[in-house]
Amino acid sequence: MRIAELRVLMKARGIDAYIIPHGDAHASEYMAEHWLAREWISGFTGSAGLVVVTANKAGLWTDGRYFIQAARELNDQIELYKSGEPDVLTYQAFLEKELPTGGKLGFDGRTITAAEFAKIKEALEDKNLTFAYKEDLVGELWKDRPSMPTAKAFEHPIQFAGKTVAEKLADVRAKMKEKRITAYLLTALDSVAWLFNFRGNDIKFFPVSYAFALITHTEAHVFIDSEKITLPDAIQHDYDALPKFLQDFKTEKLFYNPNTTNVLLAEAIPKGMDASKLLKPHEDIVPMLKAVKSPTELANIKNAYIKDGIVMVKMLYWLYAAMRDNPPVTEGDIVRTLKNLRKEQPFYVCDSFATISAYGENAALSHYNSGETGTTLRAEGFFLIDTGGQYLDGTTDTTRTICLGTISEEMKRDFTLVLKGNIALSRAIFLKGTTGSALDILARKPLWEHGKNYRHGTGHGLGYCLGVHEGPHNITQLYNPVPLAEGMIISNEPALYKEGHYGIRIENIIAVAAAAARPLFADEMQSQVHARLEASSSGDSDSGNCDNPENPKNPDGTFLSFETLTYCPIDLNAIAPELLTEIERNHLNAYHQKTYEILSPHLTPEESEWLKEATQPI
Repeated sequence: MRIAELRVLMKARGIDAYIIPHGDAHASEYMAEHWLAREWISGFTGSAGLVVVTANKAGLWTDGRYFIQAARELNDQIELYKSGEPDVLTYQAFLEKELPTGGKLGFDGRTITAAEFAKIKEALEDKNLTFAYKEDLVGELWKDRPSMPTAKAFEHPIQFAGKTVAEKLADVRAKMKEKRITAYLLTALDSVAWLFNFRGNDIKFFPVSYAFALITHTEAHVFIDSEKITLPDAIQHDYDALPKFLQDFKTEKLFYNPNTTNVLLAEAIPKGMDASKLLKPHEDIVPMLKAVKSPTELANIKNAYIKDGIVMVKMLYWLYAAMRDNPPVTEGDIVRTLKNLRKEQPFYVCDSFATISAYGENAALSHYNSGETGTTLRAEGFFLIDTGGQYLDGTTDTTRTICLGTISEEMKRDFTLVLKGNIALSRAIFLKGTTGSALDILARKPLWEHGKNYRHGTGHGLGYCLGVHEGPHNITQLYNPVPLAEGMIISNEPALYKEGHYGIRIENIIAVAAAAARPLFADEMQSQVHARLEASSSGDSDSGNCDNPENPKNPDGTFLSFETLTYCPIDLNAIAPELLTEIERNHLNAYHQKTYEILSPHLTPEESEWLKEATQPI
């Protein structure tokens, strides 16, 4: 019905094809309900995907994370196009095939970035098209569309932010001078919030407010609804005032990121102005500054992960006790339990994403949502939990796959292969300047050797009481020119999904650190593990010193490594120990030893005893 109504409106406007992306005016991954046009038209709720509608065809393009989910959720008027699969047309190729020469392509220009628009024009340059980028057709049809949010924002105090707004602006302006830029347009919500030390409540799981910023060497303009917050370090304007402001703005050289700047804003920049688009992700100033966490931020983030480790262990203790006592436990019960446990932790703000609580075959959907109830757990098979919190002192994200009872040898093998990939990446030592794409193979190699793979990246950056997925760095098969730098944090989450049966994912968050300063989570701690085994019989739990001595300067260059920030047991009952090398066993034992030492003082005696059993050496 909605597709039919859209086609009527398209015909009336002379539009031959219409694009409906998953996007707001800032290219955000998470967004307010006002912007969920693609979900409204298609029924698909995933966080990535785009719909194209013509007079007689409609398709949704999404990536491998959502193939199963999209097939379940799409209405029967929309065909699923599996992006990246062999012989599957891109949506641009589809448009090139379906649009008539001289036709008209329409979309809401607030929801497509300047970079994406450039790709569309390049792909369709032979079509001599008219682009109608001010057509919010879904908005005209969506009669009960939620309004834009008006929630109050709040200051992110200096004890957490680490630097004042003035100090951060000075850092930005220094970079602007290096690049010979006289004005810098900020369109990503997390960049504006980080730079001006505020957080908001406009978007679920993403503590930001809808805002833009424009920085010059003498002024800082912020475009945000005035009732949300007063920013003493900025000249404030109404949120909707930016297009007109840009039309009248004069400067020598304006810099903006076309990957987060929408078409309407890009087109509002005066044609004669020297407007420089970045060509590579690491050219954008604020994303690079906030990706490398300061010592204050890192110290706070480590504390946040201790809190979330406490939450995870308390949940696991509760879960195993509940399963033992045989009351019905549902996926939804676990989501609520985690949320309630997080609320008890200092500086909790909200969850960092919708918890994935997935039993059995549900875990084969990498972004499964159980809803209020979901499936009832049984004392057999795998249960996958992917969860995280937003705290004033950090953003957390942890995934564990739990053995609830009897599992097959195949399941143990698959779990162990995923674990081997996680360990291989966490143990990596690499030359400064190495990109995440160069390290991705480490996590996949154990799976590839058995003809298995997963269709998502291995690692994503994380914000700081901001987005749970943050660039510009990542660890993925796709080339990314951004090198991993000391102070960046990133996830380590290899996985395996067997459709209709189970899913396995093990995710720790790791920080890039100098190789010489890395805590010993490897075979070097073997002697300490043996000491713990001996101490367990005598009651002596002294762990010794885990610090590595400084290495002498290396003539071959500066080497980096990873420090693991996540503390949560990995299920020993799901492991096939014979598949682990001695180095891998020593690494796992050392990790579990440190997990017990750090978390046990914050637990009840019963929880601590359970954790001691869950982290025993193998």
